[in-house]
Amino acid sequence: MPRDKVSVKDMLATIQEWHSEATNFRNDGYVQHGYKEKLDALHARIVAIMDTIELTGTMDRTQEDIAKAGKVDPYRSSIRNDEENND
Repeated sequence: MPRDKVSVKDMLATIQEWHSEATNFRNDGYVQHGYKEKLDALHARIVAIMDTIELTGTMDRTQEDIAKAGKVDPYRSSIRNDEENND
């Protein structure tokens, strides 16, 4: 049976919810800790996944500056030089 796919928007909303609960002073330490553990587990898994990715192209100076400024488009899936973003 195939799993339902979750959108990036839904994933980000869930992560934001976990963060809000982990930092909400109205939650007791046990609840905050539970959400922090979820975020820590997610972070560890994302780091492990990202470490296995080898980019197959080079960024030009403009793309590198955008990336360093933290303004990378999260929906861009390729850094190939022969692709253009026609949005």
